Amino acid sequence: MKKQSLLAIVLLLSVSAGAVRAEGDRKAVGADFFKEVRMISNLKEKHGSVYFIIRQASMEDNGYTSDLYRLEDGKVRRLTSTHDVGNYFVTDDGSVVFRRVREAKDRERIRRGEPLSVFVKLGERMGEAEEFLRLPYAVGDIRFIDERRFFFTAEYDNHFARLLEEAGGDMEKALKAKEEQSSYRVFEEIPFWSNGRGDVSGKRNHLYYYEDGEVKALSEAWETVGGLELGKDKRTLFYTSSTFKGKQVRGNRLMKLSVATLKAEDISPFDAPASYGSITGISDSEIILTANRRLTEISSAAFYRLNTENGKLDSLYGGDPYGMGVSIGSDVKMGNASSGIKTDKTGFYYLTTAGDHAPLIHVDYRDGAVSFVNKGKEIVLEYVPWKDGFLVIAMLGNKATEIYSLDRKGAFTALTGENDRLEKEFEIVTPRPVTFTNDDGVDITGYAIPPAGYEKGRKYPTILDIHGGPRTAFGACLFHEMQYWAAQGYAVIFTNPTGSDGGGNAFADIGKRYGTVDYRDLMRFVDTAVATFDFIDPDRLGVTGGSYGGFMTNWIIGHTDRFKAAASQRSIASWISFSNTTDIGFSFTATQIGGDVWTNLDGLWTQSPLKYADKVKTPTLFIHSDEDYRCWQSEGIQMFYALKYFEVPARLCLFKGENHELSRSGKPKNRVRRIEEITAWMDEYLK
Repeated sequence: MKKQSLLAIVLLLSVSAGAVRAEGDRKAVGADFFKEVRMISNLKEKHGSVYFIIRQASMEDNGYTSDLYRLEDGKVRRLTSTHDVGNYFVTDDGSVVFRRVREAKDRERIRRGEPLSVFVKLGERMGEAEEFLRLPYAVGDIRFIDERRFFFTAEYDNHFARLLEEAGGDMEKALKAKEEQSSYRVFEEIPFWSNGRGDVSGKRNHLYYYEDGEVKALSEAWETVGGLELGKDKRTLFYTSSTFKGKQVRGNRLMKLSVATLKAEDISPFDAPASYGSITGISDSEIILTANRRLTEISSAAFYRLNTENGKLDSLYGGDPYGMGVSIGSDVKMGNASSGIKTDKTGFYYLTTAGDHAPLIHVDYRDGAVSFVNKGKEIVLEYVPWKDGFLVIAMLGNKATEIYSLDRKGAFTALTGENDRLEKEFEIVTPRPVTFTNDDGVDITGYAIPPAGYEKGRKYPTILDIHGGPRTAFGACLFHEMQYWAAQGYAVIFTNPTGSDGGGNAFADIGKRYGTVDYRDLMRFVDTAVATFDFIDPDRLGVTGGSYGGFMTNWIIGHTDRFKAAASQRSIASWISFSNTTDIGFSFTATQIGGDVWTNLDGLWTQSPLKYADKVKTPTLFIHSDEDYRCWQSEGIQMFYALKYFEVPARLCLFKGENHELSRSGKPKNRVRRIEEITAWMDEYLK
């Protein structure tokens, strides 16, 4: 019987095969384990009240529920049961405002493309939500001055604005004209699409001011704004701005707007192009901001203190090795909702990635000295100042997200137990660390997860899992796909090769070196893991990864035959096609590989896995999504086509209506199918 026809049988068997062995009464981690996880995010505090969102997968609806909660006297209280609460805002009087479209006619208007946002409000006593506001805009962010006045951003579509103008302001005529054009797509600039957003040609993020029912537009047609921050006494709004038409520009401007006059001025402290990011008001005349002045290099943003009245600029910290942001990956958390910068009298705090963990750190105003609030392997995802310390959302050990109090000595105290039952009900295997030294003399830590209930002295098939980015990182935290493979009788190994986050700019910079030092690091890690852990079978190795991990999987199979099976996900096959099709193509390729097809064609082709596809012998599964505009599906198709051309066993699985985030936030049933596809492929060639 042909192997290709066997796959369907293996796929069915793998679903019911269960774990190697579950200890005690604990269950094996299944393909749909992620639906058991209550993912906590969007932590906010106001007047002593603590709010957050809990999101959970629903297999029945093939989607996700998302509701608002409050922490009261050590207990979690649910505030909504509508399952559709996304971002929310807490006003100065303690009211909670969030978007909620109740009426079917409003939902239909939005479906047809009419810009409309309806907000409801929960009062201080948190009774029934009442409609608070409706605006004829697709609202994004809001910054309240008071309940009567606020600034907000909203998507502005230059193409639809033109249709509305041609219709003489008649919304119904403009919508009908838009529907008549729905059978084709028109692009007039790059990038013309964006992963998770769809077509973005002509779309911008505009700034508006609301007062007593009146709205004033504050942006130009082709301007896009972000990073809203009100000064401490709410007399000034700070934000970033960039204007382009035809081709997106690199960098942006730092803007200051008077609340009294609504007049804006450019206060960018640097003449050369820079990318301004996080803005934190210290007073109406002083802010802390991040800025990256090395736009064509792989580097972290630096931190500055700017007096917005006299222009005095102080450098606080260069951002190396501790850049701002959490890059540790997991498929059982919801993104990385940045908590930004918080200040005290001595300096400022932010979250960073340090090696394979994510601590909260403090930078001293006087000398830029960095100190760690927590010094363990914890992964802190969000934080807010709280009493004498902080409230944080974190992942500790094998635990999913929970809320903790974190004191200034680094001690964690659990305040929620939403996911406590997981460790009690399921057999979750703890990753085991192993360290190796790469060719540059850098010590790198990796991990091995043995099969659940494995027998000592027995060797098991092993999967090398490679993260995306490349400037992201793996930590020793709960990761569903790895635990599932362990439950299916596999060992799983993973590490953070050169190019990963957490080791500083020099370690992260693999510009023009893709497939060299990172490849050697991964192979050295595999050698070390095999020598260290006797449960790894070196003759039954598989490899998988997504995004950069997909690139690396494609690269590995073209440079070694040591892996008996591979699963390449949302990958890159050719920098030539990637640079001219994807949403970040031209900017990412120029920074990471150097140049473009007109100035560095040979360089782009030399670092493309597709060039080496004629050397591949490894049976490979390719997984892509048809709305993945970050790594466009043509990348997976090219590699699949090449392997079939050279008569190497290959399979291509394209998911409809999914994007680059399939493995983390895709439709639950598609997430299950994805992991079953990978496991069945590994089963066929490794077991």
